Amino acid sequence: MTREMRSDDERTIALYQSLLVKHGETYRALDWGSRESQQKRFEVLANIGVTAGDRILDVGCGFADFNAWLIEHRPGVEYSGIDLTPGMVERAQARFPNALILNKTIFDEELPIGPFDYLFASGIFVFRQESPEDYLFSTIKMMYGLCIKGISFNSLSSWANEKSPSEFYADPANVISFCKTLSQKIVLRHDYHSADFTIYMYK
Repeated sequence: MTREMRSDDERTIALYQSLLVKHGETYRALDWGSRESQQKRFEVLANIGVTAGDRILDVGCGFADFNAWLIEHRPGVEYSGIDLTPGMVERAQARFPNALILNKTIFDEELPIGPFDYLFASGIFVFRQESPEDYLFSTIKMMYGLCIKGISFNSLSSWANEKSPSEFYADPANVISFCKTLSQKIVLRHDYHSADFTIYMYK
């Protein structure tokens, strides 16, 4: 990981720690516009094909809300999560004591968990400031290297009509081009939200 990525990590931790203090254990502490939009993204992510018995890793898990969604909609999935922000991890661990949830990043040299059928990432790229596209591509590569079946991730889309200057909007075409260097089995979902897209990559 580069010095710039570490600097971004520190900003991300400070941001989410402050949101946690302000909003508590709610979707607003994760900077989602609504609980419904968060839940819709979970549905789209899971539609990569995750089923009972699959082992998954939630990269940037926050409060492990995705695990709660999976328990209701895809029971039998073996969930693990990692997150940068200590306060988020503490809340997630208390909420799901039987799940393995760690204060780690996907770039940690010794990630003491795995292997995983699927890896997921939801909403983790939006506030990256230092070479955000490079960070996105590096994360995709790391996730894909750890999966058995595939990975599913989302990002704000540069195809959006309206954009916030403080947020990163990836170009879906550029992301697809990068993903093609790793896999030919790729699906782009840009049909569920005008400013957001999800990509499935399969082994």
